[in-house]
Amino acid sequence: MTGSGGIGAAELFERAKAYLLERDTAAADRLIRQARLQVPNDPAMAYLHGLCHTMAGAPADAAEAFETSLRLDPGNGGTALLLGRALRQSGRPADAARVVADLIRRHAGSPGLLNEVAADLLEQGDEPAAASLLEQALALAPDDPGTLHNMGVACARLGSLERAEKMLRRALDRQPAGSPAACASLAALAGVLATRGFPDEALEIARTLIGQDREPVHAWTVIGTAAARRRQCGDAVAAFLEAELLEPDNPNVLSNLATALDDAGRTEEATVRWDRLARQGHAEAGARIRLRAGAPGPGEAIRRLFPLTGSLPEGGRAIELAEVDLCVDQWHLIDGDRMALDLVFTPPLGKDNFVLVPGKGVALVRDDLPRRRVDRPVEFLGGTGNYYHWMLDTLPRLVAIDDGERLPLLVNRDLSAFHHRTLDLMGVDPPRLMTSAGTPALVRFAKLRISGLVPRSRRPDGQMDWMLPSVSADAARTVRERLTRGLPRNRGGGPRRILISRQGSLFRRCENEAAVAAIAARHGFVPVRLEELSFDAQAELFGGAEIVMGVHGAGFTNMLFAPPEALLIELHPAGHLPVFYRHLTGLMGQRHRAIPGTITQSLFPSLEYNWNFRVDPADVDLCLAEL
Repeated sequence: MTGSGGIGAAELFERAKAYLLERDTAAADRLIRQARLQVPNDPAMAYLHGLCHTMAGAPADAAEAFETSLRLDPGNGGTALLLGRALRQSGRPADAARVVADLIRRHAGSPGLLNEVAADLLEQGDEPAAASLLEQALALAPDDPGTLHNMGVACARLGSLERAEKMLRRALDRQPAGSPAACASLAALAGVLATRGFPDEALEIARTLIGQDREPVHAWTVIGTAAARRRQCGDAVAAFLEAELLEPDNPNVLSNLATALDDAGRTEEATVRWDRLARQGHAEAGARIRLRAGAPGPGEAIRRLFPLTGSLPEGGRAIELAEVDLCVDQWHLIDGDRMALDLVFTPPLGKDNFVLVPGKGVALVRDDLPRRRVDRPVEFLGGTGNYYHWMLDTLPRLVAIDDGERLPLLVNRDLSAFHHRTLDLMGVDPPRLMTSAGTPALVRFAKLRISGLVPRSRRPDGQMDWMLPSVSADAARTVRERLTRGLPRNRGGGPRRILISRQGSLFRRCENEAAVAAIAARHGFVPVRLEELSFDAQAELFGGAEIVMGVHGAGFTNMLFAPPEALLIELHPAGHLPVFYRHLTGLMGQRHRAIPGTITQSLFPSLEYNWNFRVDPADVDLCLAEL
């Protein structure tokens, strides 16, 4: 059958393809419609029509054409792939998922199709599903560079940085140097290297890509991120501005640039970028804009930050407050429209945070919490589930409390065994404790007394710097004396060299702990899991320790009980070691060493010192041999 002009379907098909190559979708559409009247059951013709509609930006029409093609040729995986994309783009996600699931089932042995589906899943942000498909594809085609690249990207997004680097390097080995695919893998590798703590190699790659005008947005982002990590605010801003020139609406670029501008004190410019992000539906950006505009949303309020330590009476007497609110257990103190952070030891995490976003000297906070009232006078002790901050920020307050009135002591809820034991050793009767119950709430205290408050460092935005210790030598030694006074006498006989194990931990894990333990055993170390010991047993263990080694963690607070001249060796991700235990060992007349390791897994949004890492066993062996 031919058309009125005598042109057959095959020739119409070829002419339509030529128009599509020229991106003339209107002319191609006219010819394909004529051809489909001649051969309505030709799957290739329907497939070509789907491509035409896709190029024309008509996903619903494309889905209809691809559905027809797939019905006529059910085993065509390429058609199923494009149908799934068209259905998703036309607002039919359930139908798209059904088609993709059938595609995966029918073509489980086709690594190319599995890789294509995985690439779509990466674009949608479903990295776990993408990684699962990529594992299948690599089992079938272990050296396919496209699949290796996508697996590297998936691993990087999932935080498996060590494997991401290996995958991307393998992909590069199998791609022509300078090809677009190789440049994409290089850009991804630069990002992984920067995150793992190899900024010099990352920057070299990024600058090379920029010089070749390849992957410039990603390359400038890597340069900006490396500068931000080094606190080089001006360089970070300059790099992110270059990325913004190329992709002004890229949300990742906008977020990085806005943060860098804020860090550089360029608030007005930062606000412009947060505003653009907010218009894209970015929740944090929207909250920042409401804070800066002074226009809190429903269930929100804006509080001015003020230093509670500015109210400290002379002579170290307690602060007496009337009609103030506390967000229990987060310890944000509200006085009218002002908020003090001096009582906060660690930033609370999770969806129930009281502070939504911080600003410079202000904060946007929740205003939808239940309200309660306590009319009797209360002594604030505070507290946290964190062992270090409980022992060295909370317990020193007990020493400063004037117990003449024996007021109720306000402490955090969900007290653990170590809370109860240390309070008992410090002489606190359990009936005296007042804890909050249930969900977070604002509690109005008619009279609140705060003893032993010490000034703490603040960040430029007015927040407390939770990563800096505030305990003094006198306070640490007094707590030690009060606690050890009631402990059984150290019977001795325990190990003198202790390796603290974090095996099985979900975060801040040394990935090759077994190799470290084997080396440590040769030097007389005994592995110990502190979570299996009572408070008394931990104090006794550290009381007889000569050397303690392990991954940075709260258990090192027990150096409080170790003898003078004892040595603490901390294993940690390179470039990321909080100073808490270097400070504590210095207070106690002890020694401190640190062995850095390479980051293997990022655990966003946790701070980098919580990420998993791997140390070089030779570094451990050398350190111990020197002892």
